[in-house]
This record gives sequence, structure tokens and C-alpha cells, in this order.
Amino acid sequence: MPFPIKPNYSFKVNHKLKDNCFSMRSADVYRDSYGVGYVISGERMIITPGKTVIVSPGTIQFMHKDLIHRTTYISSGIYENIGIKFTEKVAEHIISIIGQAEFEQLYSQISFSLTEAAQQKILQLFTMMEEEYNQYKKYSDSIMECLIIQIFIETLRGKSPVSFSNIESSTNRSTLLEALHYIEQFYAEDPSLKQTAAAIHVSDAYLSRLFSNELGTSYSSFLTELKLNHAMKLLSGTTLPITEIAVQSGFQNNNYFSGIFKKKIGISPLKYRKSIKCNQ
Repeated sequence: MPFPIKPNYSFKVNHKLKDNCFSMRSADVYRDSYGVGYVISGERMIITPGKTVIVSPGTIQFMHKDLIHRTTYISSGIYENIGIKFTEKVAEHIISIIGQAEFEQLYSQISFSLTEAAQQKILQLFTMMEEEYNQYKKYSDSIMECLIIQIFIETLRGKSPVSFSNIESSTNRSTLLEALHYIEQFYAEDPSLKQTAAAIHVSDAYLSRLFSNELGTSYSSFLTELKLNHAMKLLSGTTLPITEIAVQSGFQNNNYFSGIFKKKIGISPLKYRKSIKCNQ
């Protein structure tokens, strides 16, 4: 599970380099941030409730705030990608430059292939953002904001006329979205599969299949990841006691919360909070 943007930062840059057989163990979602990434090598499949897309070297992908997604491999080799997360405030500035319609068009499409000229320019911009982020100092946010605006503009200018490969979902998208909306509203109550299915008037077996087929994860795993995402946000952005964060995130037993947090994240909730503060 990726760490969130640090408090008082506007960006997070992550350069991934790993065996392309890597597959996300569960679905993920960006909270209070947007994402954009550039594939340098390897091929990946991005699975969302509405569509599935395949990304390959020279493509750029856009991950909307609150979009449930999961990625998996479709070929062997090395997967290399530079990913950037940015805040809603930065998104508002981008929209003021390129317009709301263009912004939403990029994020609804999710991925685009680029002309060779655009690939070179955009990779250079991603690399410059990574360098600026790694040496972070005064004015870095302002410099990176200028660079990401350039990335969006160069994408609009350099989209390949060849349509990229999209695989539309064959299952009932509206049912899954309704379930996700329900879980987002009531995650703190730790709703069971049966409770969620009853709330949206489908069978629990059918809902279970939707999660497995569309998101590549079980209902229980998805709910746990969602609750942990909320817990991480509270740990990094508030001073609430760990016991209170456990309750607000849907973990009624504090010991269970600490155990599952350490198992999934790798460190205890307290150490996670301290690590965030050390990096501020």
C-alpha cells in the first residue's frame, strides 16, 4: 500500500523498478489526491470498476481521486514506472490552465499512447520532477507545479491518433459502484458482505463475484484495505489516540487493528505515525 503525500507537501514522486510479475495484492484508491504515471518498460493491466486498460512503454496513465483500481502483470521482464501523486489544490491549478473538460477527459480515458516526440518530452519532465522531489528544498513545490502543468499540456499535444487498448467491463458496473459507495459511507461500521449485498438488493454470492472478477480481490480484503487507508490518513493528519483511530476506521478491537496494520503495512500504527512526522 503506497504511503500518502506527506503533510505540508503538494506532491509525492515514486519511481518503481521491479520484476514485471509483480501484482498488487488488493485494490487501492487515492484519497484526496490525483495520480499520473509514465511507463518506461514492461506491460501492465489496470483494472477499475468501469474499464480495464493495458499500459506499455511510452504510455501515460491518469488515476482519478477516489478511483478504485488494481494493477497486474501481463508479460515478463522488468517493470519501470514513474508515478506522481498531487493534491486537489494542484489539480485546481491544472484545471485553471487546461480547462475542466480536458482534465476530466484525460482521467476518464485513464491511459494514452504518445507520439515518439511527446514520449521524449514527457519522460524528461517526469525525470525533472523526480530529481526536484528527491532534493526537496525551498520553492520545490512551485517548480514541480510548473512541471506537472507542462506534462498535462504535452500529453494533450502529443496524444497518439491510434486509439489505446481499452477493455470495457462486462459485468454490472452500476451494481459494483453502488456497493463501493455504500462501503465508503459505512466502513466505520464494518459492514459484512451480506449486509452490503442486502443494502443494494443483490445476493451476497453475486456481490462476491463482482469483487473477484472486477477488482481481483475479495470483499473482505477490499474492506480491510479501505479501512487501513482511512486509518493511515488519521495517523498522518491528526493527533487522535490509536484506540480512537481504530474505532473511527471500523476496527472495534484495538489489538486486532494493530495486528492487521503491522501485517499489511509492515510497521505498527505508532511507528507509522512517527515515521510520517520524521519526514515532515
